[in-house]
Amino acid sequence: MKKIILLFIILMASSSQSLAETKTDLELNGFKSAIKNTQYVAKVKILKVEIFNEDNESDKHVYSAKVLATYKGRELEQVRYEMFVEHGEDAIFNSTPVFIALCVDSDGTYYWPGTGSQFAATPVLKAWLIKNNLNNMDSTESWCN
Repeated sequence: MKKIILLFIILMASSSQSLAETKTDLELNGFKSAIKNTQYVAKVKILKVEIFNEDNESDKHVYSAKVLATYKGRELEQVRYEMFVEHGEDAIFNSTPVFIALCVDSDGTYYWPGTGSQFAATPVLKAWLIKNNLNNMDSTESWCN
């Protein structure tokens, strides 16, 4: 019976580690995809959100953020970017720094390209950014077309 319990504990421990590695891999792959497909990547601290009613179906959320580090795109001290959402959708944020991947239109307006463009500033992503120069990466910026 002790052998069965020990085997069960070992099995559970190894599957928990595999799940954690899978989550980390997914997070990093999503981050790499966002970098490849957008024009601007930075670590920011969101300061405020303004909400504008566009029509009965959508609202525009305008985020203002302090730029803590720029990894791709023009160096900025602050960035202001737009996000179009369903009418009445809440603007949820806190003061915890995040990584964002944004597009820039022909007028110079920064905008959120969609889900998968904001990431928690995890140790895995920080370590990857230290090891990689984003200016040397292939970039399609396809989320911005």
